[in-house]
Amino acid sequence: MAKNTRNYESSDGLSLGTDAWNISDGFTKGKILEIIYRIDIDEKMATFGKRDDYEQIPREMIAERRVDGLSRLIFDLRQLIGNCRFAIEKGFDEIAIQLFLTRLDNVEEVFDGIADWKFNDLTKENTLTINEIHFKKCFKVLRSIKDELNFILNRAGLIFRKGDTLDLDDIMRNIEDGN
Repeated sequence: MAKNTRNYESSDGLSLGTDAWNISDGFTKGKILEIIYRIDIDEKMATFGKRDDYEQIPREMIAERRVDGLSRLIFDLRQLIGNCRFAIEKGFDEIAIQLFLTRLDNVEEVFDGIADWKFNDLTKENTLTINEIHFKKCFKVLRSIKDELNFILNRAGLIFRKGDTLDLDDIMRNIEDGN
């Protein structure tokens, strides 16, 4: 097979690389990094009912947004696992991934119990009331999956590349530059 040595450039001037076409950078940013970022937002939503301190949310919507954040956390964890599963090595990490999926299934089975709509006859309004004890138990399980999953993804080379030395100054420059 002939080696491609041309450097392709898109219409906006973005270099698409040389030699064998490799989409790993785009894949990891779009299918892994973006979801990891969303998971952090999901945690904030489940905890506070808003994405950040600057978002102005009416008090009566906070409970709905917290439930939505917890639901999105389940979805995003499952999606992240699905996008990364191919890179997980056989053995202990593969077994851990299967246990994560079982734990996600368990949380989904009891998800309906985290909140309930109540009708107030006096005000004629529906209000979502969160069962905080149940909610926190489910949230704790999801958070532990997220925390443990990060170690597995790192061992698979999906967060920090294997063999690369960790240059914190370079990482900070890339973050500041938006890369």
